[in-house]
Amino acid sequence: MYKRFVAVSLLAIGAISLSGCNDKVENKTITHYSTDQCFVDLIAGKPDATAYVQRNTVEFMGWAIDTSTHAAPEQLRLRLTGLQGIPHTFGDAVAVDRPDIAKAYNNENLKKAGFYFKADLSSLEPGGYGIILEMPHGKSMLVCQVKKTLVIQ
Repeated sequence: MYKRFVAVSLLAIGAISLSGCNDKVENKTITHYSTDQCFVDLIAGKPDATAYVQRNTVEFMGWAIDTSTHAAPEQLRLRLTGLQGIPHTFGDAVAVDRPDIAKAYNNENLKKAGFYFKADLSSLEPGGYGIILEMPHGKSMLVCQVKKTLVIQ
């Protein structure tokens, strides 16, 4: 009886371990790295450290450097996070010429390090929001905490 129990147990363990074979499981883990090589020059046309805006379309302008490639980021997203901790992400950044950044860093690959976002904030609740720039790059994400605060009135 004991031998039969052991045999059935081994068969069951073998069947369970083989049942997962040939399944395609993609690793969706994204590694986040931080950088301080970014800046938002203007929010709604103002250079203030705290930008007070209405709940409508707002323009963000600045620059960002992908420190993993030492060039302008291929992709750039703007993420706003309020007190509730819910992130609101905006894509479709327009690359802007920034010869001043290329000169400051002595790197011609940074000529297009400037960006322009037009973000519709009408669905966001009034209050304060932190600003982060995200630069996805394969299985990694470079994040840059902007030293400005957005307040939606």
